[in-house]
Amino acid sequence: MARLGDILIQHGYVTQGQLESALAAQGSERGMLGRILVRRGLISLEQLGEALAEQFGVPFKEVVPQAVNPQVVRLLPEKLARQRSCVPVAVAGSTMQLAMTAPDDIETISEVELITGYRIEPVVSMESPVHAALDRGFDDRIVARQTIVDMKMVDLLAAEENVAEELPAEATDDQEQAPVVRLVRAILMGAINANTSDIHLEPHDPEMRVRYRVDGELQPVMTIPNHIEEAVVARIKVMADMDTTENRRPQDGRLGVHEAGTKVNFRVSTIPTVGGEKVVMRLLDEGNKTFDLEHLGLCDRDLKTIHSLIDKPHGMIVVTGPTGSGKTTTMYALLSKLNAVSRNIVTVEDPVEYRLAGINQVASDNDHGLGFANALKYIMRQDPDVIMVGEIRDHETASTAVQAALTGHLLISTLHANDAVGAVARMDDLGIDHFKIGGSLLGAVAQRLLRRICPECKESIEPNESLLAVLSKGRDLPENALFYRGRGCKKCLGSGYSGRIPIYEIMVVTPAMVEAIENGLPATKLRQIAVGEGMVELASAGMEQVLAGRTTIEEVFYKLSN
Repeated sequence: MARLGDILIQHGYVTQGQLESALAAQGSERGMLGRILVRRGLISLEQLGEALAEQFGVPFKEVVPQAVNPQVVRLLPEKLARQRSCVPVAVAGSTMQLAMTAPDDIETISEVELITGYRIEPVVSMESPVHAALDRGFDDRIVARQTIVDMKMVDLLAAEENVAEELPAEATDDQEQAPVVRLVRAILMGAINANTSDIHLEPHDPEMRVRYRVDGELQPVMTIPNHIEEAVVARIKVMADMDTTENRRPQDGRLGVHEAGTKVNFRVSTIPTVGGEKVVMRLLDEGNKTFDLEHLGLCDRDLKTIHSLIDKPHGMIVVTGPTGSGKTTTMYALLSKLNAVSRNIVTVEDPVEYRLAGINQVASDNDHGLGFANALKYIMRQDPDVIMVGEIRDHETASTAVQAALTGHLLISTLHANDAVGAVARMDDLGIDHFKIGGSLLGAVAQRLLRRICPECKESIEPNESLLAVLSKGRDLPENALFYRGRGCKKCLGSGYSGRIPIYEIMVVTPAMVEAIENGLPATKLRQIAVGEGMVELASAGMEQVLAGRTTIEEVFYKLSN
């Protein structure tokens, strides 16, 4: 077999002097000859690959660890793979493609064929990416993510296989119908079983991607062949009572499926993209959804504060936080607590996500003069005791809401602000006078949802000191404080987290706060006063959950910095 250096010189990739210099450096520089030459910029990886392929008489394979399926990697015992510097990278039928640093190792090839039962097709690769692929392939967290479909969505695989088998490239309507119906139902059932909040169907080339949002994180589930994606979208539109002939403008709809004796509703939204129509379905599990203030996850301190706010006969309570932080759930829980035959409670929402018995819910409709501001004006004529406005997003709505709060009504709404104190600045931005803000606002609640550490793979760790310093803000921690993380297992799909817990920051507008708001003090001063009056900041609330062993420092930091 020709030597690598001779091949490189023969092709004119390096000179004799450059080769000798690299050979002399092998004792001090890490890596094999080819890698040293690449690192020095004397040859490209492509040129090295050509030379290796010629040397060993097999194709060169540039291994990308992230592109190798961990399940394929695990077809070979880890100890053997590491000892022989080889990794399975693909299987097709009875053939396995094996990336090797020494593809002339007949003994290894024979042993792998004996162990796996596959016929081996050797390819030559670099040592570093081969071992990186092994590291990734034998990482339990990565493998667990790969098994999400097998674990929770078996129906999806079956449905996808049915589609692939039963639908030719040019399918008729009759041929399409049965497998597409099964596929859509499998996607919906899979979302329910996986405790998903949203389903995303995204048109891409060459296949439509399906992702579920679980515990706030999007996870890929499956792909749908391009030639049936229109049929899948059309089926969803039919179920949601939407216009199947319209694909150039956004549409909204609602569909329901029966599962385990209960009806589960989905809010459906479509929007045209350059690749086709994108569909997002929000799961609204009304049968299993309860809005009990005592079961929201509020600690005793926060629960007591919330009760003190909603016991007031009039004024405004605003809930702040990013999309998906649970603001609607909190507002519904407040309304459920206030719900009584002696009270007239009216809401205006866009859209009405859940139906609450005994509460009058109005769907916002700008096309028919029922935007938030107008609807609020009409509601004021309905003799309400408690009003809920889905969101205060403009001056007119803010002004009407403040007026309602000042004239004897208890009003609950949401604002776009990062924290509780930020609600004051947001209302100021919307053009509300400081005196009216101070006079109408009872309190503001900021919230986040943190992922809970998986109890099945929970383990103690040393904390990240830099993040710990940021979140603790110099305050002393208990001497015996313990910190945990989830190692990642099949139960939590390798994420280390399972379920979510809320944290709250509740600002009560005390007389001192009223004076500060009316005087137009900046947010930093308002925060100092609020903390002095007993407000626990989000970072501190997050650290309480960390010290209780329920979540991680990294999760708190990430959620508060985004």
